[in-house]
Amino acid sequence: MSDTSVAKKRINVREFGFHPLSLRLWHGMTLDAWLRMMRGKWHLVSVRRYPLAATITLFSIGNLAMKGLTRLLYGRRVDAVVIEPDPIFVIGYWRSGTTWLHNLFMLDQRFAAPAQGDCFMPEFFLTTRKLIAPILQRLLPQTRPMDNVNLDLSAAEEDEMGICLSGAVSPYASLLFPNEEPILVFRPETMSPKDAAMWRKKWLGFLRSVQFINPGKQLVLKSPTHSMRIAEVLRHFPNAKFVHIRRDPVRVFLSQREANKAMYSVSALQDTLPVDPNRDETLMDGFVKFHEYLEADIKTIPKDQLTTIRYEDLRQDTVSSMRNIYEALDLGDFSKVEPVLKKRLETARPYKTNAFELEEATRDLMDQKFADIFKLYGYPLLSQRAADEK
Repeated sequence: MSDTSVAKKRINVREFGFHPLSLRLWHGMTLDAWLRMMRGKWHLVSVRRYPLAATITLFSIGNLAMKGLTRLLYGRRVDAVVIEPDPIFVIGYWRSGTTWLHNLFMLDQRFAAPAQGDCFMPEFFLTTRKLIAPILQRLLPQTRPMDNVNLDLSAAEEDEMGICLSGAVSPYASLLFPNEEPILVFRPETMSPKDAAMWRKKWLGFLRSVQFINPGKQLVLKSPTHSMRIAEVLRHFPNAKFVHIRRDPVRVFLSQREANKAMYSVSALQDTLPVDPNRDETLMDGFVKFHEYLEADIKTIPKDQLTTIRYEDLRQDTVSSMRNIYEALDLGDFSKVEPVLKKRLETARPYKTNAFELEEATRDLMDQKFADIFKLYGYPLLSQRAADEK
């Protein structure tokens, strides 16, 4: 990927509401985690990104001090926390509606999730969440770079971000250097013993911290990456519940293609993105491989611990869809949260999904690549759809 003959496109972060020195994900890392992530990679930083890399390093030094203070103040109590009951996991591919479903669960006061601020400062948020998080909120853009969702540090976030920013192995670390080969390591069993041990320590330690500030509540965890490590999840949480959300693969593909551009642009320490002539095919192949793993592993989940919904059904009748989830997984009395859900749906700002065009050259390839998934998930081939659906 670093071949200089590959065409490149200059990144313009202002296109996504960011300033060149705006806070990025990496500003929440501690020095030890930051140096671990950057080991052997400093030469990949673009000259124009030196100031950004410098501010991240300076922040990480202060963050390391806050990590030490946090361990001093909370370490023993957090280490004694038991995560119970076992969490609920929202699984599914990126851009399938996992974030929306996660936020719907948060309307129920019996549940809790890592907040964006927790994941941004995973190793010291217990100390800073009430003081620093409100200040950081003022310094961040109003919406996420990849869509129209508000960027709110108090809103639910996927714990994979906390894993990554703790310095453990994570595919999200690929966001730093888009011109290099991506990190496609999801499962601890495919890591070195040392990396696997650290991954488990960071993940479970982070979850204990989240449980510590939410005593008595059941955690709801959302990350597409967990879809690729179901065996690992069940190893630690044998009674975990799973909600698998599916969405029309065409819409997922189009949305992810744009989201990737946004996330790499605002997160990178390089000032160009590779222009891959085979981008669409590569993305489709990744989509297919993901679902091959998911569909194989999902069969290992006990039937009473799994339910599957469609994004389109959730949008059409949100209340009934959520009621069905509660009943299928025995999550308690839905009538307690139903009035809150209805009120939120009445007052919520209408969420507009981004509209993207599907190029003619991509359609036949999609029908070929996605044929089995279209059939498995009950969506028609593109060639069988009306013209206004293509």
